[in-house]
Amino acid sequence: MADIISQDQEQQVKKLKRLLEGWRMALLPIRSIILWEQQWYPAAIVGVLSFLYFFIWLMDSNFLTTFAIVGIFLNFVDFIVPIICTSLYGPSAWTGQKEKTFEDICKAIVRDFNKILNHVQLFFSFRETSPILYYIISMCLLCTLGWISSTINNVLLLYILSIGLLLWPGIQHRGIFNMVLSMVNMGPKPKYLKPE
Repeated sequence: MADIISQDQEQQVKKLKRLLEGWRMALLPIRSIILWEQQWYPAAIVGVLSFLYFFIWLMDSNFLTTFAIVGIFLNFVDFIVPIICTSLYGPSAWTGQKEKTFEDICKAIVRDFNKILNHVQLFFSFRETSPILYYIISMCLLCTLGWISSTINNVLLLYILSIGLLLWPGIQHRGIFNMVLSMVNMGPKPKYLKPE
């Protein structure tokens, strides 16, 4: 069973490598930024996102217009980045070390995508195995999401979510989340939580 899964992941990695072929020179610095290889990278991530969301807030357009502008921008970036990468870097600039890093990036993307997909499938399998639990969890999550989105500005929520998603790989890579969890576990426990 593990061989089938690893073969399937290898096929997914090969497909992803072909799909990201034009982006391979751009992915190496992006990986460096996302994993905070320099101390100022988190501030740069927050600053760029803050500028983009400030621009979206200044436009004050409706949802469909904002969605269309973001789509146009993403299409432009997807078109121009491979052209710039091929014109700036020749084939001789691509080394074996860069190829290994590119393959590691693709493996990490496939691994994380499959992990998220497995969690989603596990949640939806509750519908068959434990429908009451499934409906309780989904109703509570949807009601909470509706309440939060009605009380807090949606652009602010998207801004916070974007910052969280872009900072999360660096937080994991630096071990900050595990350090905070260990500090919480080392803290004093209330008497009613202590085992007797």
